[in-house]
Amino acid sequence: MKPTGVIIIGAGISGLLCATELRKAGKSVCVLDKGRGFGGRMATRRMAGGRLDHGAQFFTVRDSRLQRYVDQWLDAGVIKEWFRHAPDDSSEAGHPRYCGINGITDLPKHLAEGLEVHRSQQVVSVARDVNKWQVQTATGQVYTAEHLVLSAPLPQALSLLDTAGVNYAGADLSELRAVRYDKGLATLAVLDGPSGLPQPGALKVSEGIVTWIADNQMKGISPELPAITIHSDAAFAELHWDSSDEVRGALMLKAAEPYLQANVVEYKCHRWGFTLPVNPLPYAYYHNQSLRLVLIGDAFGGPRVEGAALSGIEGAQVLLQS
Repeated sequence: MKPTGVIIIGAGISGLLCATELRKAGKSVCVLDKGRGFGGRMATRRMAGGRLDHGAQFFTVRDSRLQRYVDQWLDAGVIKEWFRHAPDDSSEAGHPRYCGINGITDLPKHLAEGLEVHRSQQVVSVARDVNKWQVQTATGQVYTAEHLVLSAPLPQALSLLDTAGVNYAGADLSELRAVRYDKGLATLAVLDGPSGLPQPGALKVSEGIVTWIADNQMKGISPELPAITIHSDAAFAELHWDSSDEVRGALMLKAAEPYLQANVVEYKCHRWGFTLPVNPLPYAYYHNQSLRLVLIGDAFGGPRVEGAALSGIEGAQVLLQS
């Protein structure tokens, strides 16, 4: 493959915003992702005629650097405000909760337009050769670049860097390896009628195995069919990681039943191996200038979409300054 300036591994929000910032500055950038889609946990799925967000449900903005992007996305009709106040929110000045017009994955799809993104390319090894990085994928492709940016969940990123056989973090390695993520389970269900959830169709649950229920029809992304997304807590996800959908899905639906006024027509479960970093690091990125290496993502920016996004923006800036 033709050498490029920067290779970014991971087409989630941090990787795509990092690539966007670098492209604006004139850098040649290549993004690699093992998935068939864009966005990582900003994921939308079709099922039985419905459309459901099954990872991140919305995002908020508090930083002006991301707000500038959000204003552009609103003007372009990529995202919309879903709600400001949940039923259990008594504060007067709520933050807008943004979602995609047709699903949360609308946003990463929009960011990927105009970028060089290679999907279904699982990276299996990286190597440092003189002043270049070489990245090999499971399909046998080899990509070469001056700079390497990893935006995958940190444990996955470190496993890849271990294949290089170089001292990439020195005394900082133990701190990087200490970051842990919760697992998560989502049950996606199509209903035979309106869910009965209160407006705006977002319910945070504080007791039992279920933490969240969202009505994708009320959200506006599944206009044809009522369809809900149910998220479990981390303990349940760990316990039932290898259970069948008939077991874990049924248990989650039973826990959600008191909040619903319709019957389930069809359901499926989705596993998330890296949902939220339990102990994110107190800085926005990790940079090894001598190796031209940058690590970004929610392990640095924090568990919210905005944290990952800002990590990508700041990671791009430190690379441009190096």
